[in-house]
Amino acid sequence: MLQDNLIFLFSLIAVGFVALLVNYFISTREHQQEYRAKRLKELRKQSDDALTTLAVLREANCRHEITDALSSYIIGMIEEIAQLAPNSDLLQEISAQKEGADRASPIPGGFSNDRALKRAQIHIQHAEKLCIQLAKQGKLNVTRAKQYQHDLYWLHVCVFADAHIEQGNYYMARDDKLVAMSHYKHAKAIIARTNVPQKQKQDYVDKIRELLNKARPSSAMATGNLAASLDELATQKNSDE
Repeated sequence: MLQDNLIFLFSLIAVGFVALLVNYFISTREHQQEYRAKRLKELRKQSDDALTTLAVLREANCRHEITDALSSYIIGMIEEIAQLAPNSDLLQEISAQKEGADRASPIPGGFSNDRALKRAQIHIQHAEKLCIQLAKQGKLNVTRAKQYQHDLYWLHVCVFADAHIEQGNYYMARDDKLVAMSHYKHAKAIIARTNVPQKQKQDYVDKIRELLNKARPSSAMATGNLAASLDELATQKNSDE
């Protein structure tokens, strides 16, 4: 009788232990699936932003060291996606976007409208944040990260100055020199108030000065316009008399 009771007790303990193991296995698997789904969602968002940023930087002719660092960061995310979801649609989609971003090349005048400028602004600033993030993760030297931030700040300024220069050139080609001068002066002001060494911005200063000289009416033209206006006024006065 006692032996039967012991057998029954041990059987209950064994069943309970197995039930605990099964419950632990199921809970662990559910937790892993939840983590996998959450992490893949994060990776999709982060990789989408980083890939667009990489394409914008290439279009803006950013330094290769910066685009290479960003490219390595993206490759790391693609490798993680491959581990979490091999042969998935997400992996194929992100890999295809990476190939597209790698094919992006500098586009002269590509940021000459408000929408393109806003897009460039958002993603160049995002690149600056990524430099800080990579430095915190130990994936980028702190000194180099600061240098990259400085370079991206200058790139941001150049994109805006170039946009005004492009607009100025557009109006110069249509002989609208006053509007052209307005854009050139905006470009000059942007460069002038930029907090970088004078040596770094001197090429822009010289370029814009030359453009302003071309757009500025000559003294002979100004005199001719004034004489023409006086003649017109005298003719009108005589006709009134």
